Amino acid sequence: MTGHRRGPVPLPPPPPPATVDHALAAARRCACGGVPRPATLREWAAVLGHARGAGPFEARPGESPGLLGPVGDTLVTAGAGTPVPTGSYAYDPLGHRLVPRGADPARSYDRALALRSADGTGEAVERVRLVAAAAGLCAHPAPGDPDTLLLYARAASPAPSPTSPRAHGPAATRMDEPEAAVRMDEPATARMDEPAAVRVDDALAALPVRPPAYTTAPARPPTARVLLTLLRGAAPIPPYRLTVNSVAGLEPGVYRADTGPGPLEPVWRGPTAPYAHVLTRGGHPAAAALAHAAAVVHLLGGGPPRSAEALRLRVAAFGAGLTAWCDDAPAPAAAAFLGLAPGAADVVCHITLGHAPPEPRLRVPVRFAFPGALP
Repeated sequence: MTGHRRGPVPLPPPPPPATVDHALAAARRCACGGVPRPATLREWAAVLGHARGAGPFEARPGESPGLLGPVGDTLVTAGAGTPVPTGSYAYDPLGHRLVPRGADPARSYDRALALRSADGTGEAVERVRLVAAAAGLCAHPAPGDPDTLLLYARAASPAPSPTSPRAHGPAATRMDEPEAAVRMDEPATARMDEPAAVRVDDALAALPVRPPAYTTAPARPPTARVLLTLLRGAAPIPPYRLTVNSVAGLEPGVYRADTGPGPLEPVWRGPTAPYAHVLTRGGHPAAAALAHAAAVVHLLGGGPPRSAEALRLRVAAFGAGLTAWCDDAPAPAAAAFLGLAPGAADVVCHITLGHAPPEPRLRVPVRFAFPGALP
């Protein structure tokens, strides 16, 4: 597209969001090769709309809606060969449009939409990557700028089915209980009460940012099948550890997953709740959440924080009817508690999995989010 003056670029309505299972499968299988192709405006609208909540979105009272930060912080750059004039734009979530901000000759991303989302943790970038994968786009970090994602269209080829995904996580548990011997390559159909499909934008918007107040006696603990299906769907990359407190079919204790095709192996067995205080520096609320959670996944480091695995685990938990929260401030004693050898990779993130009472939300209907759409 060419022109002497750039004006606001209206975006088409975003398509319905993908389900959690679809988004997780797409994120794991997103392998984009060959010459990148520019995405269409409809594909851009899907990512920007669902990542910032141009349609119905949820936010806590007093907080800015959307998933990328306060309104006005979503900055994008359109490269040459894209459906809009080259240059920088701000995404207006209320008008669902791109507003020009001037030329940006120093940032030329041919055939790509560059979206910057810096939050200091890397999770905002991973949220965009997950939404982009569900929308059928490839997302690559910009050279030298990990906070900027380059969005391209995938090469024209038959897309794999998002159902029954196969992951790289542990294959089975070495336990005697029948329900514990569940292989991770079984179809991902196990859910606690078979709830309706959860949309990925609802899952992202509902992720707690602070320790949830877990109930001490859940009406129905998750089963080993639900837990293993969740791990298979999120596919955290080994090595990691799993502490089990109250999972039907699994004895309480600490388990290890050290290799992709390997099983979950017990490190030691026994109650884990009394030791929650050694797993976090987050104070009493965080320790209570870790103690009351049905299970906790402990991601190990050795590199940058594993934001992608942490986000996928939390989204998968929400889709399974559980509540998940990430605590990224483990105590030094966590390594010994989890059976890690001295000098091994540190724990970089604890993801709790369990039940919690619903947190209050503020739902904004789509007709109130767009100018001129009031009844």
